[in-house]
Amino acid sequence: MIKQKINTVIDFGNSAIRLSIFDEKNKNIFSLIEEIEYLSEENNLSKSLKKIIRNSEKEISNHIDNIILLIDKSNILTLDLSIKKKIDQIQSPDEIQQSAILDCNQIVTESYKNKKIINFFINKIFIDNIEIKELPKDLKDKSYILFQFKILCLPKDNLLNIKREFKDNNINIKNIFCSSLVRSNSYLNYFKNEKYTAFLDIGLNRSTLILYKEKKLVYINNVSIGSHNITKDISYILKLNLDESEQIKKIFNKSESDFSYSDEDYSDEKIYKKLINKKIPIDLLKKVILARVDEIFNLLFSDIQNSVHNLSKEKLLLVLIGRGSKLFDKNTFNFDSIENFKDIIFYEENDREICKLGLEYGFEQNLELENKKFGKKQGIFEKFFNLFQKI
Repeated sequence: MIKQKINTVIDFGNSAIRLSIFDEKNKNIFSLIEEIEYLSEENNLSKSLKKIIRNSEKEISNHIDNIILLIDKSNILTLDLSIKKKIDQIQSPDEIQQSAILDCNQIVTESYKNKKIINFFINKIFIDNIEIKELPKDLKDKSYILFQFKILCLPKDNLLNIKREFKDNNINIKNIFCSSLVRSNSYLNYFKNEKYTAFLDIGLNRSTLILYKEKKLVYINNVSIGSHNITKDISYILKLNLDESEQIKKIFNKSESDFSYSDEDYSDEKIYKKLINKKIPIDLLKKVILARVDEIFNLLFSDIQNSVHNLSKEKLLLVLIGRGSKLFDKNTFNFDSIENFKDIIFYEENDREICKLGLEYGFEQNLELENKKFGKKQGIFEKFFNLFQKI
């Protein structure tokens, strides 16, 4: 039996695990999502991972060897680093850039010994104080070149734990990328005419803000507060258990205009009837939810104007992504933190799309890697890229 060549992408979330398998022509041949019982005290993440892998392998009659992994963590560290290189007319522009990349890696490695780089970008390039969009082929009569990097790191122990989870399932992690970054980078194509576009991804236990200026990444911020904090707030204030609180939070999303209870809408669901009978005060529920959402907005946007010169909310299109952002899909909120944006849009994601974006992003990175090689030998850029992906 000839083993089929496949590419597998896993989006490893805290509320769900998404898996998609693609053939050698990048056609999706199988997709599966495994919901995680995150309200339980048991380690259901490991159980869910094992289950989705075994079911997928059974379905395709093939073993999954290597994967592209998408993750989001609240403790992702974002670093901004500038490297200035003197132009000596001996090295080519590409060689100077690769030298700057190696310098960047060395600085991060020595200064953050417990961190590991997972993604990095060259945000801006300056030649003799003049910003350029692309690295020129000729640097004649130029004095120096400045590279501005944006780097994403995770704690090494986190990455080792993740690697161990997959190793226990006989799977090797080929590439690892930040999920919200991969997704926003692709969705950005739908907003080409916007100067400033921000993506707010509200996850289970963290929220992430990613800002682009003219399609260039300029700002990332993470906070360890997510939709589960809203559930716990509802539980505490309204004296409900976590399961009831989670359900009532989901009901909140189902309203087209205003939140209300209806026996007709939820007659088949015992949990809804129970909540209806409890006569939960609607105004109090809204206040509980909005207080936490307001905090998320304030924390994520607190430093953005210091990082991006002359940026005001009036110029900013805000795109909401992620499961936690569904709270905003069919509800209109009025509180200070969301006022004065140019516009606020909810982007409906689907599971297959997310994994396909991970596959495409991985290919883009590897294509860039191929273009940076020196002949047949492994280039400096390739060594650096491979260094990132060794978890």
